[in-house]
Amino acid sequence: MFRTILSAVLAIAFTFLSANPSQSNDSTNLNESCCKQAPELWVLNSRCAPKCDDLDSGFQQITYHRFDSTERKFVVESREAFLAAQLDIPTLFFSHGNTLEHDAAMKSCWKVYQRLSDCPGKKMLVFWSWPSEIYYNRPLLRPIELAKVNIKTKYIFAEKQGYYIAKLTRLMSTSQRLTLAGHSFGGVTVVSAAHFLAGGAIDCLTLPEVAETRPNLNVAIISGALDRDALLPGQRYDKALDAVDKFYSTYNDRDATLKRWPNHSFRGQEALGYTGMCVAQAGENAHKIHQDRLTEDVGRSHYITPHLASHTMVNAICEMAFESGIGRFPNGIVPGRIIPGVGDVDLQRIIEAPGTLIFPGLAL
Repeated sequence: MFRTILSAVLAIAFTFLSANPSQSNDSTNLNESCCKQAPELWVLNSRCAPKCDDLDSGFQQITYHRFDSTERKFVVESREAFLAAQLDIPTLFFSHGNTLEHDAAMKSCWKVYQRLSDCPGKKMLVFWSWPSEIYYNRPLLRPIELAKVNIKTKYIFAEKQGYYIAKLTRLMSTSQRLTLAGHSFGGVTVVSAAHFLAGGAIDCLTLPEVAETRPNLNVAIISGALDRDALLPGQRYDKALDAVDKFYSTYNDRDATLKRWPNHSFRGQEALGYTGMCVAQAGENAHKIHQDRLTEDVGRSHYITPHLASHTMVNAICEMAFESGIGRFPNGIVPGRIIPGVGDVDLQRIIEAPGTLIFPGLAL
């Protein structure tokens, strides 16, 4: 009787283990999982600072909040405290995209925060909340004209945000890696910042300090809503690549929002996040550039959530910013990765912001 029971128990145990490949003895996956930890989180807010003029004075109006993970709340801090906390830790500085008020931007912040928790090691996430909310709400203009005016206005705001980010980056430490990252119009803010840091000018605006090379400074752009050639020699941000060690960009030739970018571009160009950059034209900076086509991962979506589900993108950013990827997964399974095409319709965005789906250009 005992032998019969023991045989039955062993048979059941063997069947259970065989049916659960996630229980495999993969020491690499186990070690990677043990090393993962949530990033230290700071939220910097420039929404009350001037959008276009008096930017040096406006720089003093940026606010700094640290997330206290023990108390589960944000604490007001000074710029000096922020710089001291960032002094010796790999840092990802992330700027969100267009049309988001602060509360909606914070939803994106938490999504980025949770996804970066998959990156091994100690790290910091600095989330930049900037005035990207719809600027013209009740115009006499027709809807399509309204979308175009909002987009062009916000593009100018984004470049000015780059000035703020550049001034702050000058003060931040690069003893460890510092990566300026942005989604959509957030990409404009960080590319402009890199351009300013290398001594570049935008509409006669330049940093007052002398340009200098910063080691360990990188830029990463997700679905960049800017002209595909904007960083090439002779173009608007042609100094940006001079300022960085590495430049990472994603593109998607099915992006339903960026498909319309030529209608909004000041020069009628395709978007960087739609076609990618022609690396061969980047000259001596070509070796710094790495691009990933994410069409199979995100379908037609332009929004940040499907992109954060892409193992390819998150792994690349983790390696760039923190020198450690998110690792392999058993049997080729990638937790959280969406099925190709699922990103075509973002139901949460339909609930939160129907106007941006009726007029997709607003969502840049």
